Amino acid sequence: MIKRICDKCNKEIQGNYWTIDIYQQEDDVKMVTTKGAENNFKQNMDKMFNRQKQYCENCIEEIKKIIEGVKNV
Repeated sequence: MIKRICDKCNKEIQGNYWTIDIYQQEDDVKMVTTKGAENNFKQNMDKMFNRQKQYCENCIEEIKKIIEGVKNV
């Protein structure tokens, strides 16, 4: 079994782990910016080579609150 460590809190992850996908989406004319294309390419390479950051459930809940703008995190 693979030992997984949370990339946020550095604790061992028990059971399932979480990842985050951040992609720039196409605009109305079906284009992304150069920066967006670079980001999307890196995201895809990280997925392909299993290099995505991995998070425990507690940390992913904190991250979700920040992204969703919840007060008092």
